[in-house]
Amino acid sequence: MGFLKDMRAFKQLADATPRPGLRSTLRDGLAVANHTMADAQRAQHLAVNGLAGSATITSVRDTGTTINEHPLVELGLDVTLDGRPPYAVTHTQLISRLAAPGFTPGATVPVRVDPADPTSVMVA
Repeated sequence: MGFLKDMRAFKQLADATPRPGLRSTLRDGLAVANHTMADAQRAQHLAVNGLAGSATITSVRDTGTTINEHPLVELGLDVTLDGRPPYAVTHTQLISRLAAPGFTPGATVPVRVDPADPTSVMVA
């Protein structure tokens, strides 16, 4: 009898727990998918059309977001392109968890920079 009583209490608790509606769940999922697709298109554009350069990492901040166990990090970068003075950029990018230990302040990484918008960068 105790088991059935516990199951009844568990069902009542589950029924009383607020759940997001289907519309809000779908809306949130679509927003994430659109953002991810836009990031992928930007990365593809930079890979093909971006100017090759290098950047020194000045800061690394974990955003608290992970996708497939890979962290999304905010990087402070000093970007250097041929024939141009270095400039500072703050950039957010998904980093492989295997490569994350190499992203420390002082490290130099290759970057691709949008010729039309020098603040739009991608760590290559």
